Amino acid sequence: MKNNYGFINSILLVTFNFAKNSNNKNYIKNLYQDHFKDIFFYSDVTEGQRDEEINYLETRKGYQTHKIFKHFYEKYKDLISASDGVFYTMDDNILNLNILHLYRNDKLIYWHKDVKELNEYKDNWHWSKSWGKEALLLLQEDSKFKQKFNWNKFSGSFSDFFYIPKIHFNEEIVEAFDIFTITGVFLEIAIPSVINNLIPDKNEYQLFTSDIMWGDDRKNANDRSYIESSFNKKHNLILHPIKFEQIPESKDWLLDIFCKKKCVIITTINPPSETVLKHISNKDYNTIIVGDNKTPSEEYLKLDCIYLDVNSQKKLFPELSKLIPYNHYCRKNLGYLYAIKKGYEVIYETDDDNIPNTDFDSSLSRLDKKNTLLVKQTNSQWINIFKFFSEDNVNVWLRGLPLSEIHIWPRGLPLSQAYRIPEFTIESTNIQPSIVNGLVENEPDVDAIFRLTNSHKNIHWNADQDVIVDNVNICPFNTQNTFWIDKDIFVCLLIPSSVSFRYCDILRGIITNIILKKVNKNLMFVTPNVIQNRNQHDIFQDLQSEIEMYKHNEYIADIIEKDTFDLVTVNDLIKKIYTNLLTMEIVKQLDLDILDVWLNYFIDLETL
Repeated sequence: MKNNYGFINSILLVTFNFAKNSNNKNYIKNLYQDHFKDIFFYSDVTEGQRDEEINYLETRKGYQTHKIFKHFYEKYKDLISASDGVFYTMDDNILNLNILHLYRNDKLIYWHKDVKELNEYKDNWHWSKSWGKEALLLLQEDSKFKQKFNWNKFSGSFSDFFYIPKIHFNEEIVEAFDIFTITGVFLEIAIPSVINNLIPDKNEYQLFTSDIMWGDDRKNANDRSYIESSFNKKHNLILHPIKFEQIPESKDWLLDIFCKKKCVIITTINPPSETVLKHISNKDYNTIIVGDNKTPSEEYLKLDCIYLDVNSQKKLFPELSKLIPYNHYCRKNLGYLYAIKKGYEVIYETDDDNIPNTDFDSSLSRLDKKNTLLVKQTNSQWINIFKFFSEDNVNVWLRGLPLSEIHIWPRGLPLSQAYRIPEFTIESTNIQPSIVNGLVENEPDVDAIFRLTNSHKNIHWNADQDVIVDNVNICPFNTQNTFWIDKDIFVCLLIPSSVSFRYCDILRGIITNIILKKVNKNLMFVTPNVIQNRNQHDIFQDLQSEIEMYKHNEYIADIIEKDTFDLVTVNDLIKKIYTNLLTMEIVKQLDLDILDVWLNYFIDLETL
């Protein structure tokens, strides 16, 4: 399966209107280099300006930047042939790197516009100038133009950027751009006229929004809050202009917007909580808030976060957003996909009632520690990790004393295992985990039956403990305090949509357990790093929502793992697992439909 999203195999062309602005080249290069296969720079000619990485051509201060394409095509033809396509931008446009890779690389990114005969444009047409309409009249009389193209219809539009797939970036389009320089046609007529005449099919274009500031709007070009909102609330793909020489400090805060490697994902219908505000104040992470129908959007639009309201979800993920139910925890999937396609290295998922410790992610800094404990429960396919961590039980079981005095189990553990006395073995290991799940102080994640029959308030977790779970065991984990740190399994973040609220994240965790086992990766548990001040729950409603979990989890592992022996890629495994779950009527066809769309965003993983 070919991945048709993202531009990591595409070429970026950056053109400077003025060579004096090319001192921003290295910054622009650093900003974009992780998102494209290659970057090439062009500039108008200015006396005394020379940089070996920049191609200098006379473009009349950017009025004829379409002149560069012939030079580029002839010089780098082999590289273009090996790419997906060409993305072109002027140096004062900023591409929204947070959403760039949600767009397809096999369709154009530009406006599909109707081309019209010149006599249909009024005399007050914006381009009724010597370099516009008059230049086109001269062009129509040019013998080379008449022989090759002879178009009598043209268009005009903002033309400081476009993306053209390789199939369309060919000799014909390059020659057309070049011919339009003969009579000095302005780029904002040349580029839309060439593209829309040569590629008239509307289906070849994809929808996007841009923020092009003109006139009085230009006052917003140096307003950080405006720009952050344009990118992270309105989710525009292109913003123009940002003049680095006028607002040099923008270089710092653009990196802050685009270049963080870690994010927090929360879905909520509540006003901003202490948890949300504390994460937003942590400048090492981007905080992504996923809204639903009941989320008070106006409050999140004021915060320094990435906010995906319902309309933004429809805009960025039209097919997936339509499939995923509203008023359901699984809307969080849209936040996961946003984060995955952005390219974060660490995706932390939590809920709005889990207040993080100041060093809530300190376990990540300890991953290189030697001799971490590897724990296995030998008397069950499942492992009750809560038993391992509770009430000084490590010392208890090492002394050979019974564990039965403490009855606690994680939500999702089959009830037949709840009161089983685990038999653990431990050994030292240097295994690096793919997922790190933290325990929770105050309100551990237990099921409704536990809450009805036991007191969770007296549970004391072992301190300073990092434990790798042997992947022969299945270990329930949830979404309230979990770090995903291995991009190879980010595809497993998908939460099922057709099961209940209290089961969906648990089922996702069990699916992931089986995949970890198949590809020889591991889950880590660490002592509490958050305190939960639990949102109001009706425990009997929770019980009702968990009934299918109690019913299915007694035999869920066999269903999930069935017929997966020969499968070696994560994508193949998750597809087969969902098919098995559908066959046993644990999930519905909706989840298979969602999975198909979800997988379209991922390149098939190499055999692991």
